[in-house]
Amino acid sequence: MNGLGHVDDYPEIPVSLAPTSALLKTGAWRSVRPVVAKRTAPCTAGCPAAIDIPAYFDEIRRGELESALDRFLRRNPFPRITGRVCPHFCEQGCSLAVAADEEPVSIRSIERWLGDETADRPHVVEAEPTSKRIAIVGGGPAGMAASFYLRRSGHEVTLFERRDHAGGVMRYGIPEYRLPQEIVDHEVDRLAEMGVEIRTGVSLGDDFSLEDLEADYAAVFVATGAGKQRRSDIKGESLLEPGLPFLEAAKRGEGTALGDRCAVIGAGNTAMDVARTLRRLGAHVTVIYRRTKDEMTAIEEEYERALADRVKFEWLMSPREVKKARNELRLILDHMRLGEPDESGRPHPEPTGVSSELRFDSIFAAVGEIAEIGTFPERMRDDQGWVDVGADGSTRDPKVFAGGDLATGPATVVQAIAAGRAAAQAIDDQLGFSHLWPEEEPVDTVKPAEVNPTYMPHHDRADDHEVEVVTQFAEETATLSDAEAAEETDRCLSCGYCNNCGTCFVFCPDAAIIWEDGPRIDHEFCKGCGICVVECPGHAMVLVNEREVSNV
Repeated sequence: MNGLGHVDDYPEIPVSLAPTSALLKTGAWRSVRPVVAKRTAPCTAGCPAAIDIPAYFDEIRRGELESALDRFLRRNPFPRITGRVCPHFCEQGCSLAVAADEEPVSIRSIERWLGDETADRPHVVEAEPTSKRIAIVGGGPAGMAASFYLRRSGHEVTLFERRDHAGGVMRYGIPEYRLPQEIVDHEVDRLAEMGVEIRTGVSLGDDFSLEDLEADYAAVFVATGAGKQRRSDIKGESLLEPGLPFLEAAKRGEGTALGDRCAVIGAGNTAMDVARTLRRLGAHVTVIYRRTKDEMTAIEEEYERALADRVKFEWLMSPREVKKARNELRLILDHMRLGEPDESGRPHPEPTGVSSELRFDSIFAAVGEIAEIGTFPERMRDDQGWVDVGADGSTRDPKVFAGGDLATGPATVVQAIAAGRAAAQAIDDQLGFSHLWPEEEPVDTVKPAEVNPTYMPHHDRADDHEVEVVTQFAEETATLSDAEAAEETDRCLSCGYCNNCGTCFVFCPDAAIIWEDGPRIDHEFCKGCGICVVECPGHAMVLVNEREVSNV
């Protein structure tokens, strides 16, 4: 991929270096010096997996896909999956959007493109065998990620999954039109091919206990998710259809709308998936939520897609009771207003004293999920009765780690992946190996006010393509073309990462920057004017007080 705005693309510029180079060394005038500095990009800071986005973008731009994938895999083994379903937290802080009032770089689309382009490359074990056996309980994103990193580190890994196939929420909860099952199958197969033993149809508490695993394995990571439906506390709750089992049935091709008029209670991502799936099954759908759109927990993209699917929304309505009347359900709703913030930080809904009634053929509950922690002994729980889990997945039992939705409650796939990786690193460290783990990113994050978008290409953002759906649940978007991926990558300012664009070289008034496969500053002639720092698109150069460094 050939980007624009790089040093090799600039025309030759006639300059004379004689007056400065031959007669006057100006470095002694300097009180500050420019330094090429690796800093954290806002996109990386916003990514739960802390992927070094500017660095792997630069490798893509240079056509080094293997290197780009290797860098990506240090933090996330599944770009094909997160490139489709991640809420793209990274894009929310994109400097291009803040500094230039342009659309943020379509980072998720590039991630998906990279994953699809390299899908045939097998995962490899990068370390010598350690003979250490690790048990992973739960085949969702956290368990699969932990399996990848521990197996890559040379350990023997066995993944236990209670269902017939691994994949967890990626297989059973996310609709086919967002994440095709064949992609999940492919990622599971790649784990098996790298040597992860996958045992399905066995569950913790029924077929084995934690004590059994601790006796047979050097460490145990439990990532059984949060698949238990939260109670809605609505009178007549037994008349409601639970959302997650419905999505699972739809994924198997067995979903039914149970009538023409359907309601969905809740406004999280599961609620959006249920509503949009019901629309694909031909129902008219109303989402009912006790707060307003501004407080909903679903990501904006899924809400917008639900609107495009002609899902109707009723805000500030709290279901109080559901009754069966002949062949329909009567839903009694209390009208609400927003009060002071509650423990969630959102305004608490308060009843206005007004109520109304709506009638439906079926009503689906999607008010959240909780973890089933009955298999954890009391010694591993905190004062509130929950599993006591550290940031690295450690528990009160030194051989047992836990993570993903089990520890945090329902979260995103990428957050679960990050939890699985953190636990894998902690297990590897505890076993005395501590290899193959990249250094942590610097804490200094580039600010939007520091970047300079003037010299970067300006063209429309390239997103995944909307496609004409030929079947009910066919994937609704298509991956970027190679040309589109190249153009979109070129929009990146490369915040905090020197991608050898050459802008500093071109603008240095004293020709004090020497190009040797990247900028090298000649301190005999650099006066510390700071023009290179100001002009650097991604602020990968900073000024350092001369007293803090030794002269070279």
